Amino acid sequence: MNDDNLLIRIKKYNTEKKSEKNKHVLYWVQRGLRIDYNYSLKLAIDEANSFNLPLLVFFSLKEIKNANWRQYQFLKQGILELKEKLENLGANFFLKKVDSFLDDLKILDDASLVIVDFGYLRSQRSFINFLIKKISTPVYVVENNTFFPINLLSDKKVNFAFQIRKKIFELIPYFLKKFSISEVKNKEKIINQSIDDIEKQFNLLKFKDKVLPSKFIGGESQADKYLKEFIEEKLSFYKQFRSDPGKDYQSNLSPYLHFGFISPVKIVYGISKHYSLKDENFISFLNELLVWRELSHNFVYYEQNYNNWKNLPKWSITSLDKHALDKRDYVYDLKHLEKGLTHDKYWNACQKEMILTGKMHNYMRMYWAKKVIEWSLDWKKAYQWLVYLNDKYELDGRDPNGYAGIAWSFGQFDHPWGERKIFGMVRYMNEKGLERKFDMQVYLQKIESLNKNS
Repeated sequence: MNDDNLLIRIKKYNTEKKSEKNKHVLYWVQRGLRIDYNYSLKLAIDEANSFNLPLLVFFSLKEIKNANWRQYQFLKQGILELKEKLENLGANFFLKKVDSFLDDLKILDDASLVIVDFGYLRSQRSFINFLIKKISTPVYVVENNTFFPINLLSDKKVNFAFQIRKKIFELIPYFLKKFSISEVKNKEKIINQSIDDIEKQFNLLKFKDKVLPSKFIGGESQADKYLKEFIEEKLSFYKQFRSDPGKDYQSNLSPYLHFGFISPVKIVYGISKHYSLKDENFISFLNELLVWRELSHNFVYYEQNYNNWKNLPKWSITSLDKHALDKRDYVYDLKHLEKGLTHDKYWNACQKEMILTGKMHNYMRMYWAKKVIEWSLDWKKAYQWLVYLNDKYELDGRDPNGYAGIAWSFGQFDHPWGERKIFGMVRYMNEKGLERKFDMQVYLQKIESLNKNS
C-alpha cells in the first residue's frame, strides 16, 4: 500500500480482531466492476500477494425495488467482461443471487481479509456497517468511485456548487497519476463458476415490467470506447453544444460511472493527456463530471432525505406550499406521465428517450422534472413520481446524480427566483425557452427515429 492515491481512499479499517484464517483474500465488489483505476482491486491484489494468498472477487446479486430487466442486462454484460479480465490476472470470481445480508456472510467463512467498495446511499452504508459489526475478519473499505474521498472536499453538507468548485480545481492535479496493477501471484483456483451459472443466477431475478433493451452495452471496454470517442470527436465542441438535446456532444459515460465500469479519475487523466486543464471545453466538462457529481455524492452522504422532498431548503418548501392550490392548466397522473401522454411534445419526447434508451439528455432531464411539478396537483407527490420514473427507467437510476438532479429541480442547490404561479420562487422552465435556445425539431426527429427502430 505505497500508493498515496489509494491510501487516502481507505474509509475504515477494522483492526479490532485479527483473523486467523489464511485461505484467501476476498474483494467484495460493489461498484468497482472494472480493472483499470480500481483502487479496491489494487489493494486486494497487493494484500493477497503480500501473504501469497489467492484472491476471490465476489459480487452479491440482489433484487432492488423498481429496478428493471434492462438495468440488470447492462450489469450482466459488464460482469461477464470483468470475470474474464479478473481470471486473466489470476483472480477468482464468484457471483450469487442473495436475498439478505445474512446470505452474503456465508462467503466470508474462509477469508483472511475483506476489502469492499464504499457506497454513499443509505442501503450501501447500511451494508458496510452491518458487515463490520457482524464479522471478526479485518475489513478495508475503499472509496473507489468518486474522484475525491468524500471528506476531503467537506465534512458537512454542501449547499451550493460554488462552495467546492475552487477547491476541486486546485486539487485535481494531485490525483492525476498513472494507474498500475499487478497480477495475482498465487493463482490457485478456489472456485470455478461457469458463465452458464452466472446466467442462471441472473435468471432468478423477477421483474414486474420487462423494459426494452438499451443501445448501450455494459462493461469496461464499452466505457473506454465512449471515452475515446468523446475525447477525439466531441470534447472540442463541448462547451458550445453540451446543452443542445438535438446534438450528441455529451460523453454518454453516466451509466458506466454509475456501475463502476469506469473511474472518474481515469476519465480526467485520459483527457488531460490531450487537453490542458485551462481549456474552456475541458473546464466545462469538469464542472459536470467533478463539481456536480462530487456535490451529488456529498448530498446523499450527508442528507438523510436525499430521495424525498424533506431535503429541500425551507424557502423552497414554504414557496411551493404557498402555491399548492394554484390552478394548473394541465394535470396528469403517473400513468399518463409514464407513457409520455401529455400535450407537450418535447416532454413526451424526452420521456420516450428515457424509456427507449435508458438515458435522457441532461438538459431535458431538468425540463422533464420541472414540468412534472407544474402538472401535478401535489408537488410532494410529483417529487415521489420523479424518483420512481428515474430509478425505474434510467440506466443510472438510484444514483447520487439522479437524486441531486431531482432535488435541484425543486430548489435544492439553487436560490429563490421571481415569484410565479405554482412554482412560487422555484426556478421555472418552459417550452419557449427550449425553442429560443435550440432547434427542437432536430431533437423530435431524433426521438422519432428511436421510436421507429425500437
